[in-house]
Order: sequence, then structure tokens, then C-alpha cells
Amino acid sequence: MKNRLIGEILKDKFGVSDQDIAQALEIQKKNSGYIGQILIQLGSITESQLLEALSEQLSVPIKFQIDELKFQDFINDIKTKINIDFFYKNNFLPFGIEENKILTLTTDPLKIHIISKLEQDTGLKVHLFLTYDRYIKSLYKRFVENSTEEFVSLEAEDPEKLKDMALEVPVIRYLNDIITRAVELNASDIHIEPQEKRFMVRFRIDGVLHEMDEIDESFYLALTSRIKLLSGLDIAEKRLPQDGKFSVRIGSSPIDIRTSTIPTVKGEDVVIRLLYRGKLSFELDKLGIKKDHYDILVDLIKRPYGMILVTGPTGSGKTTTLYSVLSMLNSKEDKIITVEDPVEYQIEGLNQIQIKPEIGLTFASALRSILRHDPDIIMVGEIRDKETAEISIQSALTGHLVFSTLHTNDAPSSLFRLLDMDIEDYLINASVLGIVAQRIVRTNCPYCSQETHIEDDVIKKFKLDVLADKFSHLLEKKQFMRGKGCEKCAGTGYRGRIAIYEIFEYSEDLKEAFVRQKSLDSIKTLLEKKPYYRTLREDGFLKVLEGKTTIEEVLRIA
Repeated sequence: MKNRLIGEILKDKFGVSDQDIAQALEIQKKNSGYIGQILIQLGSITESQLLEALSEQLSVPIKFQIDELKFQDFINDIKTKINIDFFYKNNFLPFGIEENKILTLTTDPLKIHIISKLEQDTGLKVHLFLTYDRYIKSLYKRFVENSTEEFVSLEAEDPEKLKDMALEVPVIRYLNDIITRAVELNASDIHIEPQEKRFMVRFRIDGVLHEMDEIDESFYLALTSRIKLLSGLDIAEKRLPQDGKFSVRIGSSPIDIRTSTIPTVKGEDVVIRLLYRGKLSFELDKLGIKKDHYDILVDLIKRPYGMILVTGPTGSGKTTTLYSVLSMLNSKEDKIITVEDPVEYQIEGLNQIQIKPEIGLTFASALRSILRHDPDIIMVGEIRDKETAEISIQSALTGHLVFSTLHTNDAPSSLFRLLDMDIEDYLINASVLGIVAQRIVRTNCPYCSQETHIEDDVIKKFKLDVLADKFSHLLEKKQFMRGKGCEKCAGTGYRGRIAIYEIFEYSEDLKEAFVRQKSLDSIKTLLEKKPYYRTLREDGFLKVLEGKTTIEEVLRIA
């Protein structure tokens, strides 16, 4: 049976358009090259999509990880018999021998003459595996190459020399490569960090940092200069923090990138935040909220005025929840104004303000101004001080529905955080409608999860049986699952995230206890009697009972 054309496979598997394929064929006629590589350059597909298509077309398996300890021993032996550099330059890297076959990584399985030479030089049959170009380069650099000659370390940090380095092809290619890799792993951030004697590249995937690469000092200087150049930052400024942004397209996905640099004693720490415009879906019922909490929150946001607070640390998903709520309320009848720092996503129908403290545009000053624009709904990105809290509360008391965030450990603590800001208790009682606390937990990988057993003493320790009985009406299913780790989840066992919630309506009995006793314990005692109320940990354990996450993951954040 004749192999299918790569364009046909890409069209069927990944929806590549006829127009893109025709454009790639036209470029191929003029400049030669492979169709798949041209489609990557056009932004129509990613490298991983091309590998999947090639694997299907040529029946060559994909391999993203090898045993590096065995590889080092193999390289030490094989480099005395063959010219490793020659094969590497042709995108081939042998990594082992098994059953009279030489196992070889490649990105170009169509180079028959290279395969023939490797067989001739070793006297073994070649067994190919497809992999990323970056993985071959990483292995070669760490285990084969003795020295790096692409960059010379700079004695004087000349801005012009830094700019020239930032425009070098290897630097451009490497930055494109790590951004593409981060997108494929659904990372939220890329961290480039100077350590004592090394420079690390780490990805934050599902809220947890993973070490991905190590680079030398000269390359680090060139890479940070490249990022600054794209972000519109001052290349020469290393003493002060800087923030910038730029946009890229990976495959068919537009990505907004926010960059931030801060000076440390060992060099500049650079963080690249990836904002996936193409993946936006602000739907409240898809964030992990259970039906009872969903009903309470929907009832609260339909009130004509008052204040709803969402609380949690940075990175707990507060902004996503607020955007989801505002998307539900977004209509032609209401005017919605937000004050944010930063405006992460631009949403049609919302009037969004980016605060700029350096010119005097703070949360408080912006709030004073927007009240003159007659909004129906206001979202304040964060209540940081007494002034912002007072204006937000006054807005809630004068006919506006106000949403904002606080940094507290749980929902009841938000009331006492406002007290700490010197807000009078009667103003808190008159304005607050309800409070939402939340965290984000990683979910079990759908590709490698399997049913697992939890010991009875663990179930009793965390009262999972009691929780299952109390909230049986909310459980979609009951089974314990755990991911064993695979290529899709980078070996972690987790892929994707879900929110866990602690929600309550600020009802009259709670208000009375708050004013009379000013005690967090008294508020919690009253909340525990309410049939819908559960702590963040308990809501997380409901997700454990459904097989969506693990006990360890819930305990990590709650």
C-alpha cells in the first residue's frame, strides 16, 4: 500500500487548510525543502504535529526521552568507531544498541544515504526513532560536544554587542524553540534564572515549575537581550525591574506574551508569561465549580447592587473566575467597567482600564473617575489599601454591583482583612453579598490515569467516607484515580487544572455574629452548620472521590 502524502495526513489529523498546503507547495517549488517544515514556518502546524504525521506516514515510532546514563556510556564507546559529528550535522544521533540494531534518534528519516552510511560504518541495522530537533541538540551539547564556540563571553556589557548577539540565528531559533515547547506542554510561564554557576530554563506547567534546560552565561546574555529587544525594553538596563510584551503565533494559535525582568545578585531573572488568546473560554460551569456553589454564586451576581469578593493567593485563578462571571453578566443593557493590573485578556463589551501608578492612575483614582461614567457593574482587580476598599464599598452602597479580589487564606478571613484595613464593621455588613475563596489543583492525566486503591486508614484520616455521604448528591462518580506518567503529561501524572472553591452567602446570622463577636471561629462555627458549606480542602477531596485529582495534590495547596 502506497504511503499517504504528508499534506493529506496533516489535513485529516490537524485540520490544515487546502490553502496552507497550496501555499507550502508553491514555496517548495521556488526554494525546495520539506512540506512539513514549510508549514511549521508558516505557522500552520507545530513541530509535535509534524512528528505525529511523519510517524503515521513512515511507521517510525516517536521517542521523547532516553536513558541518559546508558547514553553517556554508549557515546564514550561509539565515538571511537564512528564520526558522531557527521551524523549529528545530518540530524541523526545514535543512542544505543539492541539485538544487532543501532537505535538512532532523527528528525529527518528520509535521508536514506545517511542511514546507509551509519549501517556501513557500524555493521548494524538502523532502527529509527523520531524526536524533536531540540532534544537531539540538547543531548549532543550535554554528552557529546566538548566546547561551545557559537558565542564568546562578553567582558564588557556593551549594549551594541548585546543587540548584535540578540540577532544571532541560534538565539532566535532557541527562543522560538522554548516558546513552542512551552505551548505544546500548555505551560503558563517560562522562567530564565541565574544560579550560582549555571543558568536555568524552567516551565511552570499546571502551577508547578519543571526544570527544562541549562544554558551557559554567554548564551544567557544573548537570550535575555533577545527577549528585551522583542518586548521593547532597554537592553542596557540591568539595575531596575522592567515589564514589556510582544505577540507570537504558534501553529494556528495566537499567543500574547508578557515579560518581566528583575535584578538579582546573580543576574537578571526573566519571566515570560504566556496568554493563550485562542484557548479563551470563560465559562463558569467549566472551571470545576459544583452545582450547589454554582447556584449560590449565580444568585449573588444577579443582585442589583452590593460587593462580591474573590480571595486567594496569586495564581489561584481569581481573575479567570471574575472574567467568567463578567462574561455571564455581559449584555447590551449594562455598562461594565473594570480596573485591572494588568489587563490580561481583552473582552468584547467590557470597558477595561489598565492602572499606571507612575502617572497617578491607581485603583483608587480610577474608581473615582469611573463612577462619573454611570457603570452598572464594576470590577476592581484587587483591593490593596483602605482608600480602594472605601471607594469600592461606597460604590456597592450606591447602586453598583462590585467585584473585587483580596489576598487571604480562606473565605471567612476576608471579613477580618477588611477590618484590618480600618473599614467599619457596619459598612462591611451593608455592602458584602458573599465571598468566594479558591485554589487551583492539577488534574489526573487523561492519557495515563488508572484506577488506584486508597487504604482504609487514609480514607478515615481525611474523612472521605463522611464527605462522600454528606455530598453524595454532588458526586458524578466515585473512583480513585492516579496518573502513572507519560509523554503527554511530561511524566508527572497530571495534565490540566481545575478549581476548588469555598463559597458562602453573607447572610444575616453571619452578619450578626461578625458585629457581636468579631471572632473568626464563631463565623466558621456558623458556616459549618450550613448544608452547602465546605472548606477548600473538602471541596478538593470531592474531586479526589471523583477521580479527578489526588489527595497529595489537594494537600499541596489546601
